[in-house]
Amino acid sequence: MASEHHLPSATDLARELEQVRREHDIALKDRPEHARALEQRIHKLEAELARQK
Repeated sequence: MASEHHLPSATDLARELEQVRREHDIALKDRPEHARALEQRIHKLEAELARQK
């Protein structure tokens, strides 16, 4: 069986983006030291989603 690289669908990316945004909102209040990493993840997901559209 050939190894294939699975690209997440736009729906998968949108769901993950919403989840990361929720985690970011929580982190801003409870764990601000993690907020920056989550911001970077949000930007990466937004860029990936934009490429797929």
